[in-house]
Amino acid sequence: MAMSLFSNFFSKLRSKIGADKDLKEIARGGLTAFIVNLAGLGVGYLFVFLISVIYKTSTAEIYGEYIIVTLFIRVGSIITRFGTDTTMLQLTAAFSSEKLWGNILQVNKRLLGLLLLIGTIVTVVSIGLCKPLGILLKLSSKSVVISSVFIIPMALGLYYSQSLRGLKRIGMSTFLRSSALPILNFILLPLFLVFVHKNSKEFSELPEYTFFLSTIITVVIGYIYWNKASSASGQGELLYDEKHNKSTKELFYKSYPLLLAESAIFIGTWVDQLLLGILGNTADVGIFNICVKYAMVASLSLQAVNTISAAKFSEYYFKGDYVSLSQNVQKTTKTIFFTTLPIVIIYLLFPKFLLSIFGAEFATGWIAFMILTFGALVNVFTGSVGVLLQMTGHQKTVQNILLGVITIQIILNLLLIPRYGVTGAAIATTFCWCLQNFTMVFYVKKYFGFSSLPNLLG
Repeated sequence: MAMSLFSNFFSKLRSKIGADKDLKEIARGGLTAFIVNLAGLGVGYLFVFLISVIYKTSTAEIYGEYIIVTLFIRVGSIITRFGTDTTMLQLTAAFSSEKLWGNILQVNKRLLGLLLLIGTIVTVVSIGLCKPLGILLKLSSKSVVISSVFIIPMALGLYYSQSLRGLKRIGMSTFLRSSALPILNFILLPLFLVFVHKNSKEFSELPEYTFFLSTIITVVIGYIYWNKASSASGQGELLYDEKHNKSTKELFYKSYPLLLAESAIFIGTWVDQLLLGILGNTADVGIFNICVKYAMVASLSLQAVNTISAAKFSEYYFKGDYVSLSQNVQKTTKTIFFTTLPIVIIYLLFPKFLLSIFGAEFATGWIAFMILTFGALVNVFTGSVGVLLQMTGHQKTVQNILLGVITIQIILNLLLIPRYGVTGAAIATTFCWCLQNFTMVFYVKKYFGFSSLPNLLG
């Protein structure tokens, strides 16, 4: 019965994609994003495995400290970007559909100026507070200072990723956002081993150093490809429409709600690991991070579709084409669910085995792994609701939902982590994923009159 259901669904899906131009574009872009994301995640797993080979019994601790350092830089990059990258995505997608390349270049110049100004302030403040930040995160002051220097490069790499996404350069955009760092880390770590003695203090910090260098390489790649893509797309006369002129002040206020929304999304994703590091130990962070990585694989199809659908949603909204908007949301959600279900089933059958690949100590997180797997299934079942609301002018709604959910998540983590450790963090995360997604489903229905939830039998 189940096999017949899957077979009929995929048969119908192939015929529908072939006949639907928009769905075909989303499927093509989504497939590209899926492959690039999968490659990044796969190499990310190899990177952890490489660390386990190099550091053996101290893998979870070394990897946990590496995660804390990268989280610190990511937090700084979120504040630095201030939502400018998502604003650039929105406006690039909207303006490029009307070939307003002059407007795109103007917006890019002003948003970059805003990003660099805020980034400089964030970097200086972080260096000035290196001692208290080091105590809080259980890092040395030196690590905090060095990490602070790479906040702006991280922010710029993600900014160029979103800019290319607005031009529907999905492959490179996805590579910069999710695959460049793990791939470069995996390549650089063995090279660094040649120059560092195993008995030196720097030996345990090598994964952090490869991350620092990877951020620089990523931003260089992003800068080159953005200039190449924008020049190629805007060949000829640079059309400019004065009614779409955006001042720096306007862009600041447009970006601010997106900063809050992205901050809440980031905190919702990483707060468990930050609090595990503060309330527990770095080994707990390493174990939980592997569980989350597996959950990300289950959500790959959703991430892939979001990569291309964000630009499509903005395009539909800019043109006022709400019929196409509703049709594509419902079609893509159903596709996402059925492509994810087989992965979830494998996870639930073999949780201990999958975790023990990285070492016996990781298998202790199998209960947390199963709980997070259920949360990932809920994420794909509800579809691209957050992206839909953000790309259609409802970013304040997303902001309010996320701020409310993150408050609950922090409270749950503070209550559950001291008692249940990694499992407590997983419970808090999964509960909040469910609350967040079903609340957004409600608002999609309220604003647009349709549900993103798939009709699995239809």
